[in-house]
Amino acid sequence: MHLDRISEAIAHFIGLFQITAEQARLRDDYLEFKALQAALDQTPPDDHAQITFQTPYDFDDPDPGLRYVPAGPAIVTLAALSDVSYVPMAVPVNAEVQPVIYPGYLAPHFFHLAYSGSPLFELQPPGSVAVQIAQINNLSDNDFVNIGARGVDFHPIGIPDLTLDTLLHDALHFLPIEPPSFGSAADIGSFVTDTAASLNAFAEAAGAASENSTPDGSRPDPASTAEADGVTVDVHVSVAADPLAGETYVNGQIVSEAPKLDDKLPAASPLAPDPAVISDGGNAATGNFGSVAVGGTIHGQGTLSGAASVDLGTGGNALVNSATVINDTLEGGVFAVAGNHFSLDAIIQINAWSDSDSIGASLNGWNSASGQISTSAFNIAQMERIDAGNGSNSDAHAPTGFPQAWVVTEITGDFVSLNWIQQLNFITDNDTSVVSSSYGVTTQVGMGENQSFNHLSVADLGRNYDLVLIGGNYYDANIISQTNVLLDDDIAGAVAGFHSSGQGSVSTGDNLLWNNANITSIGQGETGAMPNGFLHAIHDFQDGDKTLSSDVLNDSAFLGLPGLRVLYISGSIYDLQYVQQTNVLGDADQIALAMNSLHPANDGNWTITTGSNALVNSAQIVDVDPTSKIYVGGDHYSDELLVQTDIIRTDHLAQIQDADHLVNEAVAFLSDDMANPDHQDPVSHLKSPLDVHPGHSDIMQSIIS
Repeated sequence: MHLDRISEAIAHFIGLFQITAEQARLRDDYLEFKALQAALDQTPPDDHAQITFQTPYDFDDPDPGLRYVPAGPAIVTLAALSDVSYVPMAVPVNAEVQPVIYPGYLAPHFFHLAYSGSPLFELQPPGSVAVQIAQINNLSDNDFVNIGARGVDFHPIGIPDLTLDTLLHDALHFLPIEPPSFGSAADIGSFVTDTAASLNAFAEAAGAASENSTPDGSRPDPASTAEADGVTVDVHVSVAADPLAGETYVNGQIVSEAPKLDDKLPAASPLAPDPAVISDGGNAATGNFGSVAVGGTIHGQGTLSGAASVDLGTGGNALVNSATVINDTLEGGVFAVAGNHFSLDAIIQINAWSDSDSIGASLNGWNSASGQISTSAFNIAQMERIDAGNGSNSDAHAPTGFPQAWVVTEITGDFVSLNWIQQLNFITDNDTSVVSSSYGVTTQVGMGENQSFNHLSVADLGRNYDLVLIGGNYYDANIISQTNVLLDDDIAGAVAGFHSSGQGSVSTGDNLLWNNANITSIGQGETGAMPNGFLHAIHDFQDGDKTLSSDVLNDSAFLGLPGLRVLYISGSIYDLQYVQQTNVLGDADQIALAMNSLHPANDGNWTITTGSNALVNSAQIVDVDPTSKIYVGGDHYSDELLVQTDIIRTDHLAQIQDADHLVNEAVAFLSDDMANPDHQDPVSHLKSPLDVHPGHSDIMQSIIS
């Protein structure tokens, strides 16, 4: 039967209700049945049964009667595969009889295998080393920043690159070493002799400029001035001929203790160590280095005011060159040179800087309140010699006997040990900024703190011989040349209408120029005339006869040696270690302070830092020389020279003018129709003198050429 939609819905509902009611009845009956079943069928709890246990055995400590003794280690006897000979073979050393030569024999403490016949060892000759390393960093970071000064165009004042080029050429003028050009090994020897001649001529010129000489050998001449383009250049030259070994020279004077770099670094330099007390409230003693927040609560509606401040940093650059050279390529006890012997140790240090700053009259109060720290320059040098001898022995332990055998290895031609290292950091950071203080705004601008590093460590380790015979000449030179050039002529002034009642500080100096050099020679190296026995031995070796007479074997330097390791070089020895380090920094910053046109802050605090640059050169050469004697058949030349120079440019043209006046001439206020990109900037009123020519496009060509 078909029902309508409403009737069908009612029928389904009635049927569903009946089914639900029936399920409820069944559930009630089932739960009652299960409860009754559980009440009738209860399981009694488990009873604990008493168990009786009996055994005829007593549980005492059993003793099975076993005794274990570990076996001892087994010793296996192995037969040696070789015999050891401790007795040196007798070799006649009579000059009238040809001695028997045993190549490679080094007895008795040099143990040798004796499988068959007489022993045979081969000495390997050292290989020549010629290394030229150039590390160059070049960075240009000339920034322009305009904050809060709307509609202002700033034209740079002067030509900083030209001034830096001139200062660099002034420094190179006092560098008495010509740039080398090596086409052959002989060119190395020519460079050593020419450098020695140039240094001596420079020392004589410096000595002529000074009438008095100090007892320590240094001759610092009085400050010499030179007028050029209205700029005064002060030059201080100190030359120490044969400086005292082990003494430390600082700016031409001997000091008991050398200054430390960490103590002289500018406070704002990124290289400076962290201060002991944190300025934000931390306590170094208790280890609490957290920050402290200071503020207040303002209820109601209104404007939240805060202190306005400007922190501007355009300096803080760091240029570092560091090099260490260890030369032990060829080490020997006795060197016998048939030709000439040239020995030269030289350190040349130059610091050149210009720190003529111009601060506006409106900022003079800030300058006097904070104080100014001038640029510091240090030339630190030391030459020392360490005796590598074993020292005096007591009579009971004095060595006895002379060698009766030798082994020979040979180098045909010249032997070269050359390490030529050039490190250059060149940075220009001539920043220009126009900054204004806005009401309730904290402004921090960092336009400097560039860091450039060159680091190198070279260690040439070779072989040791008891006797080195040289058929040609022997050139041995260690040279360190260090140059720092800094241009920090800053201009800080204010635009017309600028005024502030807040605290202010301006730091335009506090720069550091640091040269530190050390040459350490290890070995006694006493020089004497060539004995006939050694001269005849060199001639015999040249003819192919590798024999040594008793005159050579019985030399006092070989006392106690059982055998000699001999190196014969038919040509010359060219041993040159040269380190050249140069830092050039142009940090001529120009700052204009203005008032914010929309929200001027008259009580803002100002902190301006344009200096705090650090130029650091550090070099060390460790050279191992002959440990006993040097016999020379020709001429002998030995010299040690130390040159320390300071070049200071003062009375800059910008310094004699008011910085506020310079800044106002360099600032042009643009109207709205002139501020569009299509409009050309107005020509600055500041013009360079007609007789000043622009600098060369490659101002470093004289160094890297």
